[in-house]
Amino acid sequence: MIGIATQKLRFVLDAMVVIKAHELGIWELLLERAPILLPATVVRDEAFYFDTEPGEKRYSINLKDLIDSGKIMEEEASVAELKNLHDIFDSITLEGLDPGESEALALVKSGRLGDVLFCTSDKAAIRALALMGCSEHGISFEELLTKYGLQKPLDNQYTQGFFKAHLSKGKQDKITGIGLRR
Repeated sequence: MIGIATQKLRFVLDAMVVIKAHELGIWELLLERAPILLPATVVRDEAFYFDTEPGEKRYSINLKDLIDSGKIMEEEASVAELKNLHDIFDSITLEGLDPGESEALALVKSGRLGDVLFCTSDKAAIRALALMGCSEHGISFEELLTKYGLQKPLDNQYTQGFFKAHLSKGKQDKITGIGLRR
């Protein structure tokens, strides 16, 4: 996060982070405090519902209305941006990413969104961020919540320690070329 201007900063969230914010009951507060941008794939194909208790009633997530009202932004990666991502990673790395994460990474890599931080809880996506040489453009959900005074108890995959561990793994892999197209 060093070197990123805080004033213009926006956060690109993956589907699991959107769903977890809903489960924790802090989605609306997060939207009020942080500028959120979502990959089109997350909006259209991935974040549709959440549960407050496993096996209980499912609640719907309506991101389209929030986009229409201007509360969040939706951005779609171009074919060229997605191809650029596919040209970086080997097939095993690509298979480990879901479409929303791939689109978010392509958007981050393109640089056209300006100052953004990708918030994900997926170890493959965190590692891929480091493999791209974009570690400084990532943030854990825990750090995002702390930044805006919304701390909550979180599962390990949402913590700063988890995020840093997988960034470190990605940086090591980048040095050795593991996960990159040769």
